[in-house]
Amino acid sequence: MLKRTVTGAVYVAVIAGFFILREFADVRVFSALIMFFCVLGTFEIARAVKEKLARGVFSLAVVFGILFVPIYFLFNYVVNFLDGGKAALILCGAFFIVALILSLAGKTENTGVAFNLLPFVYPSLLLLTTLLTNDLERNSLVALILIFAIPSFSDTFAYLVGMTYNKIRKGKAKKLCPNLSPKKTWAGAIGGVVGGIAAAVLAFYIFGYSSEKFAGILPFVITGGLSAVVTELGDLFESLIKRKVGLKDMGNIMPGHGGIMDRIDGLTFASAFIYLAFLVI
Repeated sequence: MLKRTVTGAVYVAVIAGFFILREFADVRVFSALIMFFCVLGTFEIARAVKEKLARGVFSLAVVFGILFVPIYFLFNYVVNFLDGGKAALILCGAFFIVALILSLAGKTENTGVAFNLLPFVYPSLLLLTTLLTNDLERNSLVALILIFAIPSFSDTFAYLVGMTYNKIRKGKAKKLCPNLSPKKTWAGAIGGVVGGIAAAVLAFYIFGYSSEKFAGILPFVITGGLSAVVTELGDLFESLIKRKVGLKDMGNIMPGHGGIMDRIDGLTFASAFIYLAFLVI
């Protein structure tokens, strides 16, 4: 428990440090944090499904994870003739095609097209929306805070509410998805939604928000609730991957917590949703 607490505190401190550097140094610094997530996340996913990959796809995925954010950074901040988001999508498409060819050419009973393409979509392509959020002209800070706060609040509330209700029900709380994650309950899922709304409301009042389209707190309540649902789907998606390959944790980079993907699985999905939400609100 102590190891888990210390590791969690270090993780939060690192995230907070990057937010401080973003505000008082340069917004581009935040790209380094997302690169860390992309490199390690892609490596963990590729390693998890390695036995199901065609020859060459694992190495291709590692290279892709390393290049993804630098390509975005290069074209968004250094080279002016192509948008960073488009450059990252082109890179993803190119690696996607190569991986598809390798998959079809070397297909055996242990491989599948979906597994061979997975490391080029998850998590990097989803995390692209975090980079795009960082570069929003308005409200980028509050949007980024929501991307990190909503999954954290949602997970914490889900754990506390689910554990408490399960004790009240003496272990008979209704399971959310027992085949994928036996410990998750419907009570916990509802608690997670409440946590997501709480995070969004706090962000609204503490950090402020301005919009020409919508006013008031309601858009934040809706965004917080739906983002919490999306976060839960992200958790279940990673649970599905781990169950398919027989893993308990994606890695051991964070003692007591597992791999980096065990920490950002819900965040990757929430990032995409929150970015789209802020394009609207």
